[in-house]
Amino acid sequence: MNKYLIWIRSAGRCQYIGCNKELHTDILTKKRFNQSYIAHIVADQPNGPRGDVIRSPQLADDIDNLMLLCDSHHRLIDKIEVDAHSEPILLAMKRDHELRIQNVTSIHPDRKSFIVSYNANIGANTPNVSYLYVSNFLLPDYFPAQDSSIELGVVNSLNKDSDPDFWEIEIKNLKQKFDRFLLPRIKSGEINHISLFGFAPIPLLIHLGVLLNDILIVDVRQKRRVPDTWAFDSEIETDYIYEEKIRNANLIALKIELSGDITDDRIEKVMGNDVSIYSVRIADPHNDFVKSRKQIKDFGNKLKYVLNDLKKKYGQDMIIHLFPAMPVALAVEFGRVWMPKADMTVKIYDQNAALGGFCEALYLKHE
Repeated sequence: MNKYLIWIRSAGRCQYIGCNKELHTDILTKKRFNQSYIAHIVADQPNGPRGDVIRSPQLADDIDNLMLLCDSHHRLIDKIEVDAHSEPILLAMKRDHELRIQNVTSIHPDRKSFIVSYNANIGANTPNVSYLYVSNFLLPDYFPAQDSSIELGVVNSLNKDSDPDFWEIEIKNLKQKFDRFLLPRIKSGEINHISLFGFAPIPLLIHLGVLLNDILIVDVRQKRRVPDTWAFDSEIETDYIYEEKIRNANLIALKIELSGDITDDRIEKVMGNDVSIYSVRIADPHNDFVKSRKQIKDFGNKLKYVLNDLKKKYGQDMIIHLFPAMPVALAVEFGRVWMPKADMTVKIYDQNAALGGFCEALYLKHE
């Protein structure tokens, strides 16, 4: 009976940390046969690995003393490196593996999510978001709907954000991939939930948010530096402050000061002094403050108010000149909140040190 239970608890995979090998199917030939070993943590004989005169006979048939292992790791713990694999270490491996299996199998069937990744060059960097890495962060709320990501970025692109045609090329690539790989599956109803992992210049992330809009359920993830994770914490309150510096001008600038401060002189360098400057900020701007989904939702609600307020003050036909310093997830949220038929046209600028400061990137045009 215990051999069946250990197969169930382990889901037929090696329980050695980091292995997770399927033990019922050969990886090359795909032939199905049993490749597993049921190993004792405390040996069933006193003179065996981690054996004990009293405890060995007591634990010989105890399911909590058994591990399912592949051939390599069975040999490793019982013959090659016995001393390096103490009882507490093996118990921890077993516990963590079985807890992971329990978490996965307890997820409701309708909690599947399609992983979408979007990367584009930032300065000299070309970030990589691999499926094997980010898929771990869906659990325990969701599980991957397929065994690969839907990738909207261009891997190893030679385009740099200082190139004169960078924005035009990247927008074209994004739109083509979105229309080919994502939009048909959304329209057909196959995809109704997305987990988005993005790392790209802010204007492109805003444009991606516009493509996704607010109809589809999208769980936009934020990469954190400390700790190094894509996971969210519990709900966190953030006070988004809306400020204005009105000069009765015919130009409107909106600063999003969330990952850093933007001084007015940087705006005036681009637009001149005759500009009314508005700001959405937090008390202590920094690039690692987004830690929960609530912070993203609250930003979206504040932005809806700001866009509506500016439309009431200036009318539908004025242009908002947007100067953003904001985390990835909030950039996508900006695009999802902005409505082409209801909101003002937005001209987005991007900070580029190689080009001397804020430069024009792209438009969100009112229809």
